[in-house]
Amino acid sequence: MSCGRCADTKDVCGEHPRFPAAVTVPGHQKHGGEAVRCPACCPVAFGAAISEDRKHGSIVAAGRQASGRLLVDLSPFYDHRRLLVARMVVLYGRHEPVVVVVNPKSQSATLVKPLADAGIVVTPMTAADVAVAHGEFLDLVDGGGMEHLDQKPLTDAVRAAKDRPLAGGKAWEPRVAAVDQGPLVAATGAVWGFLRWEESSSPGVWAI
Repeated sequence: MSCGRCADTKDVCGEHPRFPAAVTVPGHQKHGGEAVRCPACCPVAFGAAISEDRKHGSIVAAGRQASGRLLVDLSPFYDHRRLLVARMVVLYGRHEPVVVVVNPKSQSATLVKPLADAGIVVTPMTAADVAVAHGEFLDLVDGGGMEHLDQKPLTDAVRAAKDRPLAGGKAWEPRVAAVDQGPLVAATGAVWGFLRWEESSSPGVWAI
């Protein structure tokens, strides 16, 4: 079997640059009942976050769609934080993400060492990175450059979102009463990581 986008015979593309239980993209196939994305043609970035009350962990995937828009997807993981690292290990091996992003100056700081110990390369965000990510995320939303799947935890986080000043810009306020902002924080990190990967992998991007 080969990928419907790149004819890779080693892997079989799945749904979006994503995971099982979604709408299948035309030209993509399922293997063994589960969609498997082809890293060569469907690159994906992961963002991970832990909620302020430390009861939930989120892994959000971000990848470029055929439409040109970025898709953010919470389906990889939304469950108790203790299960996040084990789930990321499975996702990391299966989907070969271009980057895994974590904000080390947040509740998510406790993910960095366990992920590294599990062999996962983590890209930490600085305060300036977090501010840039916030602005880019809002610009994509306002400009119609982003797609989502109306997943309730992520939708609820977006609807309840508040800003806070950070590094000359703004960031999401993680302390929002009764609404876990982790899915939004993870989505913002995943989008930031994917955009940085696109910049660095574009041919001739640094040519003078």
